[in-house]
Amino acid sequence: MKTLAARLIILFTFLSPLYTLAASKRICTMTLNSVEEREVLKNLYGGKDVEITELVPESKDPSWLAQACKSGIECDVLLVSGHFGGVFFGEGVGTTLDLKELERLSCENSCPGILSKPKDVFLMGCNTLATKVPDKRSIEEYVEVLIKNGFPRDLAERVAFSRYSEYGMSISQIFSSAFQNVERLHGFASTSPLGKYSGPLMRQALKGTSAETLFSQGPDLNKFKQAFAGVGYRIVNPAQDMDKNYKNLTCKALSQSTEQNQEAIQFLSKKIHLKKYYEPLLEAVNNPTFIKLLKSTMQTSSEARTNFESFFQEISAARSLPLKMKFQFLNLQESLGLIPPVVKNDQQEILIATRLAEGLNFIVTDQFCAMKDLLQNTELRGEWILLNSTTKQFIPRLAQCFGSFDKKIEAQLKSMTLTTDVSLRREAIRAVKDRLSFAEKDRLVNASTDWSQRDRIDMAYNLSLFLENELLPANLESCLSAANKQDSADSRDGYRWGCYKDFEEQIDSPMKCQQVARQFETQSVTGLDWQCLTRFTTDIHLNVCIEAASRNADPENSDDVRWFCWNKLSMQKQLSRSECLGLASSMKIQGNRFKANWNCMNRIN
Repeated sequence: MKTLAARLIILFTFLSPLYTLAASKRICTMTLNSVEEREVLKNLYGGKDVEITELVPESKDPSWLAQACKSGIECDVLLVSGHFGGVFFGEGVGTTLDLKELERLSCENSCPGILSKPKDVFLMGCNTLATKVPDKRSIEEYVEVLIKNGFPRDLAERVAFSRYSEYGMSISQIFSSAFQNVERLHGFASTSPLGKYSGPLMRQALKGTSAETLFSQGPDLNKFKQAFAGVGYRIVNPAQDMDKNYKNLTCKALSQSTEQNQEAIQFLSKKIHLKKYYEPLLEAVNNPTFIKLLKSTMQTSSEARTNFESFFQEISAARSLPLKMKFQFLNLQESLGLIPPVVKNDQQEILIATRLAEGLNFIVTDQFCAMKDLLQNTELRGEWILLNSTTKQFIPRLAQCFGSFDKKIEAQLKSMTLTTDVSLRREAIRAVKDRLSFAEKDRLVNASTDWSQRDRIDMAYNLSLFLENELLPANLESCLSAANKQDSADSRDGYRWGCYKDFEEQIDSPMKCQQVARQFETQSVTGLDWQCLTRFTTDIHLNVCIEAASRNADPENSDDVRWFCWNKLSMQKQLSRSECLGLASSMKIQGNRFKANWNCMNRIN
């Protein structure tokens, strides 16, 4: 007969896997806006046998999801809550979660614990499981909704096109592709209730569902449908909802494997109708091997060439095709040898002229500036713009976002450099600074005697001039020269810090401080940049802020510099809406760009 101790050992051995299984259960949450849904799960299931893990850090680190994936964390249930428009985001929050990043991680299979392990994934945001079926909003209305939430127009148009047009996959299919191995996706076909409403509905739907049942069988789907009745709640099986061709094509087109790139091209070359697969094709533009192979296929296969020519002709005529995508498709056609450069340039100029003829405002200007990488070989022409008192204010920033501008625009900008409208004058000087003659620069210097000190400093900065009181003292110059003779970058910068401290009283302007900072070679310069900004808050200007931010290699800290400047300049009424949008577009973190855009459009006149 076995002793009691032996029986207990056998019993424990038999049950221990169950205890280990129970103890290892984890609900992961990604909270990008409201916390109500997370708190429901925490209150219902949080305890010693179930761990509730928030994956979104308090910091704004843009690589937060990649870091979570690398940690090897495994989730049995995943909850994502936030506003959604192709990207999960929150009100006043800098952290975002991009659907494109989820697709990439899924293709790489580098995040199985988060994207494959869960049985249930709750996507608590608008349109997360939207089909192509229209809802009460038109494409144009949805674009306006996204813009009001801080989306730049080019991204808003692309998201709306993906949601409502007949081209590409539905958002539901794309999420299903990213989470192809989970059992159930929960989300919304259209607008979703705010967290303060969806939280109680989730509590109602999970009432009576034990942790054991939740993790082994899943929630009661009928209860969820009843609780969320009337608000477009959907539950889908990813394996059935996804388009396997889309998944394979996306992963193979983005792959660094030449063999997989070729397989993707073979699939595309045989398709008569390519409109379902435009997104992987557009994303693959950044894969030079894929484009090279595709061009070679075009040259050797008349069938492939005909199919692609038909596709480009069809999509170029698509209703509400975003302007930036039109440019991207024209560039792609040129890269593939389907159209000559002169035709591409002519078509792009027609698109620009057409858009500008519809009217110029802050949003349209910002849209072109978001495309400036595509406009570097394009000259902005005065004939494209109806110049009047309304459009005049947008010319300086618009001109800075094109590769060049013609004489008519130049004349307008030069006339603005002497205007009494201070913010317009600042932007005009930035735009035309490389077109000014020595005489014109002298005229500006003479006129600036009546300007504020800040505007004089800003003007001198743009024109690379040193006003009399901006030259570094000789003893400081001598110290910085001695620093150059040190053995390493670290020791040279250490010496430069010593120079700054020794002559701090003589470094009495932001321009002088910047001159010292420009000589640094390591990231220790970030400390000096902060010194320059905080010491001279009444004299700092937009250019010096962006320069200081650009020297900071850490995206989060770099954006902190921009936020500091936004705060100080806006409080001092020294930031126009146009300048604000320029500052917002320079933000490194996507969520910060959204938030800054919203601030510019709603808090700056």
